[in-house]
Amino acid sequence: MKRISIRQAGLTLGLTVSTIGLALAPASALAAAKSTSATSATDQAKLKLIINRGNNEITRRLATLKTLSSKISGATKLTADDKTSLSGEVNDETSGLTALQTKLDADTTVADARTDAQSIISGYRVYALIVPKVNLIKTADDQQVAEGKLAALAPKLQSRITAAQAAGKTVTSLQSGLTDLNKQTAAAQVISSKIEASVVGLQPSDFNSDHTILSGDRDQLKTAQNEIQAAVSDATTIVSGLKNL
Repeated sequence: MKRISIRQAGLTLGLTVSTIGLALAPASALAAAKSTSATSATDQAKLKLIINRGNNEITRRLATLKTLSSKISGATKLTADDKTSLSGEVNDETSGLTALQTKLDADTTVADARTDAQSIISGYRVYALIVPKVNLIKTADDQQVAEGKLAALAPKLQSRITAAQAAGKTVTSLQSGLTDLNKQTAAAQVISSKIEASVVGLQPSDFNSDHTILSGDRDQLKTAQNEIQAAVSDATTIVSGLKNL
């Protein structure tokens, strides 16, 4: 049997360890490269998904804003100031979302895309604020037109009631009806004007600070609508009563 000296054995062992190290190094590097590649592919998939979903949400909002713009332009009872204010706001929202879409499409990291996608909601509040805001102001303005007509009709009815009374007619019920008409009209005017004034200046940042900022406004306008209807009913009864005197 051939004997191997300690020195020879050490040299052989050293070569063996070095060989193992050289063999393992490329495998480790390859595994790291595969891991990096997998992570990169995952991030790219996430990035594409966020951008696609963001674009869909922006497109949906732009379509809604276009409809709102037409609604505002075609409104015949909106005051000139309210029409200008609302049209300007819708245009600003449209421009902002269009620019955001361009930025989102150019994003190269998941973090940036996620931030831009979140701002579609928090930065614009199309559905939580802008849509109900336009509807509330339009309703308030419509009601103020009706309230104005009732307020203008009241003194004319009063004149006829006074003339009938002077002619010896009994007008007690007619006068009571007119009193109620004035009361209902005044109450409705307070609500409609208050809602219009409080809502027209609201911005997305206001909603972000207080999600209940529009709470109860629709119900208040409904109350005003009921008061307008009661006043109209009073006016109808008075006109009919005057004819039958």
